[in-house]
Amino acid sequence: MLALLPLGHADASVVCKRVGADGANEYRNFARCPSGWDKVADYHPVAPSPPPVQTDAPQAAPAPAPTATPDALPPLSGSNASLQDFGDPNAAAVLARLRSGPGTSFRYLQIGDSHTAGDFLTERLRLRFQQRLGDGGIGWVTPMQIPGQRMARVSFTQAGWQLISSRSSGPGNDYPFGGFIAQVSGAFATLTLTPRYLTSRQSVTVLLRQGPLDAPLTVTDASGASFTIKSPGVDAQWHPVRFEAQLPITVTATLSPQTAIGGWWMENLGRPGAIVSAAGINGSELEQWNRWRNGWMDDLTAARPDLIALAYGTNEAFRTTLDPEALRATLVAAIGSLRQRFPGSAILIVGAPESLKSLAGGRCGTRAAGLDAVQAVQIAVARQQHTLYWDWQQAMGGRCSMTGWVASGKARRDGVHFSREGYEALADDLFSGLAP
Repeated sequence: MLALLPLGHADASVVCKRVGADGANEYRNFARCPSGWDKVADYHPVAPSPPPVQTDAPQAAPAPAPTATPDALPPLSGSNASLQDFGDPNAAAVLARLRSGPGTSFRYLQIGDSHTAGDFLTERLRLRFQQRLGDGGIGWVTPMQIPGQRMARVSFTQAGWQLISSRSSGPGNDYPFGGFIAQVSGAFATLTLTPRYLTSRQSVTVLLRQGPLDAPLTVTDASGASFTIKSPGVDAQWHPVRFEAQLPITVTATLSPQTAIGGWWMENLGRPGAIVSAAGINGSELEQWNRWRNGWMDDLTAARPDLIALAYGTNEAFRTTLDPEALRATLVAAIGSLRQRFPGSAILIVGAPESLKSLAGGRCGTRAAGLDAVQAVQIAVARQQHTLYWDWQQAMGGRCSMTGWVASGKARRDGVHFSREGYEALADDLFSGLAP
């Protein structure tokens, strides 16, 4: 993993970007961008402050670090804007905020499968929203590094933690929102969360579960501040714990065998703007929400989502025993639960994209057997439940478009996933519909 903080010389005047080996953007400061790097923003460093005087009196929090513009985005062009509003009761008010300009808070939460877990589509969407409204903060972060998955804004260094996944480990582990648990697995465990580019001081809410004999966790942040946090209820139940910190932060657990982390929510302190959160699991289906704990939607309280996108359907389309009626009932129930818990949020159903079982089979390739049925259920539920609907397949150019996307390099040769370029083009289409 490349080091991704934009730390450079004291006289650096520009922020430069390149794509690292892991597919994540790397940002650094230089006096001038070297070969292989692209300029994305000017940067004016702040003179370092003198070391704080050590006294017994409380010290003022350090000033927030300057935030580098994360990307210089190309103009929108050639977008189909494949978004439809089937009468979502909150869509007009929610989407109007996207036209309000800087200083407006807007929170987008996408829950889904590998298309979400890769955080490429949502990364581009995030940058589009933040270009218009400003950067509101990091948003949702998985409890630790998830193998085969990616978070565009945060990287991890971890030791002494065991990952438990609701997809691979199945039910019975009291999963919180997101379906992942980072469980302490030794007498000493450390976890460091590092931003991939400069961020403001964050308000952090961590989902924490501890037993009665667990010691508090120690948190050390980039300013050198060190403090302890502990679950307000040491009852082996999930509880939100909030604190403020400048990233990177390191969390240390000592003699805390029952301690577990279920995820993180982060937003800028006193600086509104757009937050786009990507909560996905590779290979997941919507019905796997049933493996998460009762009341997991309470874990979204810190998120305060304005728009909730349900981005499932690809894995359902490849099932050999797909039951369209069961899928319809699951989707309707999910929308109902979300609306009951978040009555002011708009709901977006993301239609399953064109997906191939094989590139062989003529001009169209061999499509996933259940794809037509899944797409039909999704758009029918969007109409019936009066939600927003984004037709991913239409954004690609319609039925039989995947082979062309593979040939152009916008999709991978598995006929299912997309390249960075492909996800970015799709995100631009979605953005054009949400924020014309």
